[in-house]
Amino acid sequence: MNELKAKVYETAISKVKEKMQMLREERNAINEGILEDNKSSAGDKFETGRETMTQDLNTVEKQLKQAKFEFDELCRLQSIKEKTPTIQEGSMVKIGADIFLISLSLGQINVGSDKIFLLSESSPLGESLIGKKENDEIQFRGKPMKIAAIY
Repeated sequence: MNELKAKVYETAISKVKEKMQMLREERNAINEGILEDNKSSAGDKFETGRETMTQDLNTVEKQLKQAKFEFDELCRLQSIKEKTPTIQEGSMVKIGADIFLISLSLGQINVGSDKIFLLSESSPLGESLIGKKENDEIQFRGKPMKIAAIY
């Protein structure tokens, strides 16, 4: 695997791990808040506060589930070692000065001085790139773009 591509995956996985850790800490804080509220409150105010914390807990649980999916998906894509002649999920693509990793829509990450954009294959640009080869030209937002390299 290309060294830059390996570093991109490492950075993206690390970013998702940090997100998961933050969400776990948030979940623990909410659980502690619910337990404290149980000990000290009574009446309608208690029920409203507890319901709000329960909703917050559900939201954090959904976010944690999504982060776990992102982690698993990045690990799966990282295991794809072979370079393919056409762009597919897991491909890293250079177009002009921009570098894209077809994986998940996680936005921009920095690896050294390089800025890499992680985008899904179902994004508008991702859909334009899937199946293309080096030196192919695509139209994106009315502008021609040439695929310089596939990693």
